[in-house]
Amino acid sequence: MDQPKLLILDYSTTGWETGVIKQGLASKLPISSIHVTTENSIPDNLIHQGFTHVIHTGSVLSINDDASFTPKAVKYIQDARDSGIWQMGICYGHQLICRALLGKQSVRAVPLGFEAGWTEVSFINSAAKLLNIKETERVWQHHFDEVTELPTGSELLATNDHSDVQAYINWDQRLLGTQFHPEFDEKSGNEYFVKDQKFLEKNGYQLDEILQQRPSFDSRAVFFGFFLKQNAVGSLMS
Repeated sequence: MDQPKLLILDYSTTGWETGVIKQGLASKLPISSIHVTTENSIPDNLIHQGFTHVIHTGSVLSINDDASFTPKAVKYIQDARDSGIWQMGICYGHQLICRALLGKQSVRAVPLGFEAGWTEVSFINSAAKLLNIKETERVWQHHFDEVTELPTGSELLATNDHSDVQAYINWDQRLLGTQFHPEFDEKSGNEYFVKDQKFLEKNGYQLDEILQQRPSFDSRAVFFGFFLKQNAVGSLMS
């Protein structure tokens, strides 16, 4: 496989997601990024710029609200799927992919409310073997919304008691999605929690309790490494 050409579509309001994700990627990998804040952020010719892999990032925005960039992001996700480009969605980006391909009914606010901290998820079916990890792992969470419906042909990879869809893969449509944030290691994840202390406590979480936990594996290496090894060749709809 030729070296991947990666695009990060960063939906975070400050653009901080790009830097965190780059820390978990090989330094020699050709990476482009776009901070998506308005409908003009995504170039009209983006689908023709030769990217083989696209990461759609997390955001403090809610997937249940319409942003100015939503229609253009939806169109790009659909075009990328039809062009055979591998796409990975993280939290908001994961929800955005499902909304783009299935409609707004596929996402919702989590009935159990805010999920945050280093929480356990269960990797089911063949997921643990596929990713070479344990059946139960601890990952970084910070979200209010979730996916309730997956694109046709998807395989659920991970779940927990808070949100049924914690990770999935779709080989035919070349999609990988995680409700949790694999881009955070212990240092960067805890730094975020410390800065977010007031918000966490407002929503029923205690910072000291969160910091007593830690990730159980190198989620950046596992998920980004796996994603970038997937071939993006040919078109699904010729």
